[in-house]
Amino acid sequence: MFSATAEIALPVFLALTATGLAQNPSAPAPQPAPAPQTTPAPPTSSAAPKLEDQDTFTVVGVTVRTNNAKEAGGQGAIAQLWQSAIQNGTLDQIPNKLTDGFIVVYTDYASDNTGDYNYTLGYRVTSSDKVPDGMVVRTVRAGKYSAIASETGAPQEVIPALWQRIAQMTPQQLGGARAYQTDFETYGAITDWGNMQMTAHIGLK
Repeated sequence: MFSATAEIALPVFLALTATGLAQNPSAPAPQPAPAPQTTPAPPTSSAAPKLEDQDTFTVVGVTVRTNNAKEAGGQGAIAQLWQSAIQNGTLDQIPNKLTDGFIVVYTDYASDNTGDYNYTLGYRVTSSDKVPDGMVVRTVRAGKYSAIASETGAPQEVIPALWQRIAQMTPQQLGGARAYQTDFETYGAITDWGNMQMTAHIGLK
């Protein structure tokens, strides 16, 4: 399903380097290489949060435990997780997929956005009866979530921009206080890695 070329892997690698750390507004974001003055500034998401009552669902995928300090300090594991999964076609082994869109699930927070959490990349499934070796099952909790869509564009721009926006939002703007139990990201079927969109779903108390 996936090509193992660097043309696909590199944009994902760049984008996911900043995904986890962007939840922490105090974490220093990696600086991009100098660009010509004609290059437009990275976009920020202007979509208003949408409150949703989410039913529980199941995700099967690959996982790492990390924290924002590691991701910001160059010791993170998120980028490598994506790169390995895509280059090796790991996620193609998942049976009972509900859709072709990736799901990322944040679970088992040690505290808040300063502590460790589990980061799982996979697919939503209709059944977790058959889980491939080396993969895990994650359950997205039912409850109230604030859904915020990124702009459409290069992942290394739009994904960090969205998480930076979320990190700066007050509970009033978000629709409630963050629960730090389960958050997740949804991706549509990606046909162009340089022009994609992600929606973050933030679990609320």
